[in-house]
Amino acid sequence: MYLKVQRDVSELRYLFNPDSIAVVGVSQNPSKIGSVIYQRLMKNKTQGILKAEIYPVNPNIKSINGVKVYSSISDIPDDVDLVVIAIPAAAVPDVVREAGENRAKVAVIISGGFAESGRIDLDEQLRKAIHDTGIRVVGPNTIGVSDPYSGVDTFFLPRFKQLSNGKYAESLPEISPGNIAVISQSGALSEVIMDCLKVSGIGVRAIVCVGNQVDLTVEDFLEYFSNDPLTEVIAIYLEGVKDGRKFLNALIQASINKKVVILKAGKTEVAGRTAYTHTASMVGSIEVYRGAFKQAGVIEVEDMEEMVDVVKALSMMKIARGNKLFVLTNAGGLAVLSSDLAPRYGLTIPNIPEELMKKLEELKNKKIIDPIVFLQNPLDLTAQGTCQTFEEVFRVVASSGYYDLYLLMPSHQPPSVDDTVIDRLFKVYREYDCSVVVCEHGESEWSKYIRERFDQLGIPSYPDVRRALRALSALATYRKPRNKIFEKTRETNRITWLHDLEEGPLSFEDAVKILNNYGLETPKTLRVLNEEELQYVVEELSFPLVMKIYSTKISHKSDIGGVIVGLKTQNDLIEAYKMLKKKVEDLKIEWEGVQIQQMVKGVELILGSSYDAVFGPTVTFGIGGIFTEVLRDFSVRIAPIDSNDALEMINELKMKKVLKGFRDLQPVNIEKLAEIISKFSKILWENPSIKQLEINPLIASGDRFTAVDIRGIISKNR
Repeated sequence: MYLKVQRDVSELRYLFNPDSIAVVGVSQNPSKIGSVIYQRLMKNKTQGILKAEIYPVNPNIKSINGVKVYSSISDIPDDVDLVVIAIPAAAVPDVVREAGENRAKVAVIISGGFAESGRIDLDEQLRKAIHDTGIRVVGPNTIGVSDPYSGVDTFFLPRFKQLSNGKYAESLPEISPGNIAVISQSGALSEVIMDCLKVSGIGVRAIVCVGNQVDLTVEDFLEYFSNDPLTEVIAIYLEGVKDGRKFLNALIQASINKKVVILKAGKTEVAGRTAYTHTASMVGSIEVYRGAFKQAGVIEVEDMEEMVDVVKALSMMKIARGNKLFVLTNAGGLAVLSSDLAPRYGLTIPNIPEELMKKLEELKNKKIIDPIVFLQNPLDLTAQGTCQTFEEVFRVVASSGYYDLYLLMPSHQPPSVDDTVIDRLFKVYREYDCSVVVCEHGESEWSKYIRERFDQLGIPSYPDVRRALRALSALATYRKPRNKIFEKTRETNRITWLHDLEEGPLSFEDAVKILNNYGLETPKTLRVLNEEELQYVVEELSFPLVMKIYSTKISHKSDIGGVIVGLKTQNDLIEAYKMLKKKVEDLKIEWEGVQIQQMVKGVELILGSSYDAVFGPTVTFGIGGIFTEVLRDFSVRIAPIDSNDALEMINELKMKKVLKGFRDLQPVNIEKLAEIISKFSKILWENPSIKQLEINPLIASGDRFTAVDIRGIISKNR
């Protein structure tokens, strides 16, 4: 097998800005893929967009439209930078080898029929040709690249198609130059993204479909566009990756330089691991991906509409300082809708502060704001509001600097508002350089015109309050990541005695030793094998106590009533022992005794770590106890993490308020808890023999954190 050699991506410049292009697979039939690509390139060259020389290649024809056709790449008298290949799959490896041997820099393989069709042999031949010659390859099984700046365009779908009534209609619009680079793992979705961006008035830096990624990958294009001066935003359609840590590192580096938005497909994919712990059963692949996205500082979107809306806002508008939103409109219903929806997107709508209120009262006294208007946020100017009113109010509020974001909804329907409101609001925006989004409801010519004009002026506009708020949320939440590299898991255990353990569930005693090795506290625990030993318990522990079945065969003891709490007397101990022994007898499993621990009072948390097939060791933190899988209040990250990452995980919990003190429970030391999470996150990363490890519950009270119940799995094979 020929493994891909790690190389830099500098030669990708020949993909986007070649001096010469060979198209292998041109034909006399204009509908053949090779011919369509050749025609598109020739059209761009005729229009003066594409500067590269174009060489058609086909050994079976001599000319096409009066232009000489070369029998092979070797026959072309000049050096070729880019080779586009659209021929049957079986012939592709030889053509790639020939291209590489003739010093071609990059090949785009449109042809399908490789590993995706079961032809692993062709994949291997292709990899060998790449390995031997050093040529870079996009694909195979791809529509390739479309770059409106250079005119390189291998998208072979027709721009116009004929309807059944004989008329022609636009099928795929031409993209215009912009600052959004699109990387897609789907050819079909590349075209949909292209269509949606064009309709929304958004320009594109380039669109790349990576295909089967036999050589160039999503990570390679992330690296390229992160250093590309024409790119401001990188939008990714992602189905999956093979090396999660390499992908995460590429994401982080890209996100430091650019704004990155991801649409992740395959959210219902089942995690491919044995669920011995709660966290392994709760955390599927999408939760792991989302943890990685948060660590990389990228924005995940749910669908194509949201992707287009978010990249539009990020490409036009600066990132906001915070999430305080001011809403200005002349439609009361839109004001109410925005108030209802804003919290859903993490936005607050604070009341107008006193100093700002005084300035707005002055506008009211001057009759610029109608006397009937109630001054509040959202501010409804009513149908009496004029274009001047919008301008003056926006100026007063923006000049205060109190709000971080502005949602402007100047409905055009009232007679008092015309299209001059656009330039008035734009003038204020330019004056104060604030983060602004416009919402203009409706599909009338007026509505479309207003949205189009705002877009042209660089203020993103939307036809719906929900979409506008979603875009504002992206401006409020986007933050650059802390520069960090995630290394691969250690190859040997830091805790050396783990090498001697057999595969299977960890004993409680070994799990305790592991946690103690990392500075985590565990309660004193006695193991009792028979009733006679109960009389010695009070010599070591004081009431109240907890008794649990000790068994390597039962992972979740609470589920079968195998945990009894609140034991206050010796008689309670004896009765609990008898009850638990009978449960074990009824289950017909080997009796291994019971564990007895001092009761620890506090907030029940869960701290788990599992080995993900893509990203390696992960860490999960959340609300623990017997309702862990019901509440599903948890956060996931790729391990290891530092205390700052851990604080973010804590703040993501829906029930984080219980950590501040609840009823008779003490407030938890959040900083120390973050240190505990960080320490725990290193265990699997530094000890590859451990496949899963979990503390549930981790009892937190003030400055004390006690790992009450621990389970885990040893696995020598990953």
